[in-house]
Amino acid sequence: MWHVLQVTSGKEQLVAEALVALPDFNIKACAPRERRLIRKDGSWDNKLYTLFPGYVFAELKYTAASYYAIKKLPYVQRFLGTDGLHPEHLTYIEAEWLRALNNEGEPLEPTKAALNADGEVILQGGILKSFASRIIKLDKHGRKASVELSVCGEKKIITLSFVLKGEETEQ
Repeated sequence: MWHVLQVTSGKEQLVAEALVALPDFNIKACAPRERRLIRKDGSWDNKLYTLFPGYVFAELKYTAASYYAIKKLPYVQRFLGTDGLHPEHLTYIEAEWLRALNNEGEPLEPTKAALNADGEVILQGGILKSFASRIIKLDKHGRKASVELSVCGEKKIITLSFVLKGEETEQ
């Protein structure tokens, strides 16, 4: 089952790598990232962003031994749940969302989009198209969308970016 760890913000990748390296537990871990376009000084630039700052997702068999081994790792604060000893786990659909966002361990690229005749953004492919029904806000100027998901039953809003047709060559 997939569990969620709260970790020191900015240390998500280090914790994910440390979890995978733990012997005897066969842990899969991830901290999904995106290569986001940021407008700076009149041009668009790429920057790497963690989609869930302060959280790492770990697929493991939860036991007392795995709990204590994980808690010893630097930057790990706690398992998400009602208390630290009985962690919540992701539902099936949440785990599927996580797999899509993790992109096999590679940072997501911005979704390709275009403007129609009315100036509306039309998603042409990429992760945002997969989450189109979950978009709650689309910022055409900032080239980003707010997407509402749940993590362990709690509502979370993440930001994903898009690039308009023709802008890919400006980077």
